[in-house]
Amino acid sequence: MSSTLAPSTLSPNNPITPSSVTDTLAKLGLAAPEKDVADYTSLLTGIWEIWNKVDGMDDYVPAVDTKRFPREGVHFPQGDENKANAWAWKARVKDASGKAKGGILDGKTVCLKDNVALKGVPCLLGTNVIKDWTPNTDATVVTRILEAGGEITGKAVCENLSLWGVSCSSSTGRMDNVHAPGFSAGGSSSGTAVLVARGDVDLGIGGDQGGSIRLPSCCNGIVGLKPTTGLVPYTGIASLEPVIDHAGPMTRTVLDNALLLQAIAGADGIDDRQQAGCPFPSDVPDYPSLAKQGVKGVKIGILSEGLDRPLADKRVSELVVKAAEALRELGAEVEEVSVPFHKEAPDVWAVIGRMSATTSLLGKNCGRRQLCLNDLTDKMVPLKQEQLDVMFASGVNTIVNGLWGWDNLPPTLVGKATNLVRKLRDSYYAALDKYDVLVLPTLPFLAPKLPAENASVAELMINSAGVSLNTSAFNLTGMPALSLPVGFLSHPQDESARLPVGMQIVGKFYAEPTIYRVAYAWEQANDWKTFA
Repeated sequence: MSSTLAPSTLSPNNPITPSSVTDTLAKLGLAAPEKDVADYTSLLTGIWEIWNKVDGMDDYVPAVDTKRFPREGVHFPQGDENKANAWAWKARVKDASGKAKGGILDGKTVCLKDNVALKGVPCLLGTNVIKDWTPNTDATVVTRILEAGGEITGKAVCENLSLWGVSCSSSTGRMDNVHAPGFSAGGSSSGTAVLVARGDVDLGIGGDQGGSIRLPSCCNGIVGLKPTTGLVPYTGIASLEPVIDHAGPMTRTVLDNALLLQAIAGADGIDDRQQAGCPFPSDVPDYPSLAKQGVKGVKIGILSEGLDRPLADKRVSELVVKAAEALRELGAEVEEVSVPFHKEAPDVWAVIGRMSATTSLLGKNCGRRQLCLNDLTDKMVPLKQEQLDVMFASGVNTIVNGLWGWDNLPPTLVGKATNLVRKLRDSYYAALDKYDVLVLPTLPFLAPKLPAENASVAELMINSAGVSLNTSAFNLTGMPALSLPVGFLSHPQDESARLPVGMQIVGKFYAEPTIYRVAYAWEQANDWKTFA
């Protein structure tokens, strides 16, 4: 490492003063030897000049071919154009060159969760914390959808900063469950689920840090996959925490889900979430064809710890077990399996999902090799009081928890949680050495009623309690997990409201073909709307 002594000529705005070194160390209760303070001050002055030079350089983001993929009809939809309140922005983006004609998504319409960068189209992130972010690049998934012939028709509302699992937190207003007005559509990819379930689009892209693809898919009766970590590049999507960030397909059918995954999967050379085994785009499997291979001889383990979660509705667990056991008739072997550490997973997530996520929200995430959305960070931080005043409770709570935690908890806590994530994955893998997939309820109970408009923070937290108990574990481990609708049940608070039940199917890294085989076989043999 080279030295950075102060240059002979300083920038007029160089902020380093004789007290800078002393003041900086004093924050840690430390002090440098008095005889060395001047030298350290000179070094700090010099390194600031270098930092300032780098800060003045042009940013480097992936180029976007807006001639081939022009952005047309960009507008904020209102009234009859947005009856379900699920559109954040409308636009029309497709290949204008004809090169994508005949691609695997040719003729398909697609919506994007409104945390996915689409150059030239404003991005709300479901919040009023920022109001004027228009991304300067496209996410990798955007480019791949367009190159495969898909037409992007807009951005779907997401919950506030992607930090809520009930469809009541977006700054553009709440959304009803497609099947039961007044009940949650899930979150945080709530708008995508609603638009797909309503048939307003053919396909949708969601994001998932604790269940945010699978939960709204479960609540609205569609198919949602959180892929293996990194299989779908997260490049150009607003990050909560890189360990738990995932993006994936949300569709009405299993084959559509497999088709969209085929279009968007594969390493992009930018996202460092991609690990050994991640295919290049040219080597991505033909997921729809693999899904049709049947389940004869496939071994399915019903995860017992996923059936008796706190607040669980026994009827949901019973229906999921019945759905899993129906696969025996198709040739699968089905039995119950125990993974005790599954019950501890939400607590481990609470460390990474609070403390690590806080560093991301405050622009302090580092040590990564990926695309940094600096134009977004510049809007977010430094966080001002007026921004905190309009932040939804989940965001405030995350930041308060994280800041207090970093200041007061053992410095090894995040490291211990990181190691326990490996223990968690090893625990599931031990079961998956015997079984091809594990199944469990996506949501342990039916979608909750939406809270009152003026609900207190405590009431909001009670209303959302337990939604991610069965999903957050697989964000930590990075294992693929799909929610498949397997039936309806009447809500215990309102017998007239019938809401979907989701069965979650989980596998080892890159086991998406097997997951799709199980999901497709069940879907073809049963009508989920009448299965009971």
